[in-house]
Amino acid sequence: MRLSSLKNSSGFTLIELIISMTMMVIISGLLASIIAANMNVMSEVSDRKKLVTRGVLAVNLFQRELGMLKTADDISTAGEKQLTFTDTYGNTWDYVISGSSLTRQQVGVGSAQVLATPVINAETKFSYFAENNASTAVIADMTLIKLKLVMDDGESGIPIMSIVYPENFKFYNR
Repeated sequence: MRLSSLKNSSGFTLIELIISMTMMVIISGLLASIIAANMNVMSEVSDRKKLVTRGVLAVNLFQRELGMLKTADDISTAGEKQLTFTDTYGNTWDYVISGSSLTRQQVGVGSAQVLATPVINAETKFSYFAENNASTAVIADMTLIKLKLVMDDGESGIPIMSIVYPENFKFYNR
């Protein structure tokens, strides 16, 4: 009697249990690798977002301060890696691209503040244009100032462009 009840009992054999556990381990490993890859992508996206945010904040400050120029005569230094000017309120600002940083300093007050880092120095620069949109090195002819800020993401860089027409130049009303 006992033999017949054992033969009729339903259940899993040892081989079936081992096969199902092996399949669970394989599926769990695949899911873990997919989740890990997604976490890496999320981390990279977050790092790029931080770089872009830092760059945009630096560019916004640059645009706001440069927009307060009275005339082109208030620009004292206009180079590819440095721009020094005096705003409407008499504050003199010095923007410098040096090493892997864009810095800003109010001349005569404190030390330079790092606005954006890391930047690709070879590609980050100031450019100056005359009223006819031709490149110029003559300060008196400048009506447009462009900052090309390239944030270093370890790959090709993230370019952030800023084109400023200082509002007090009134070149558009001529």
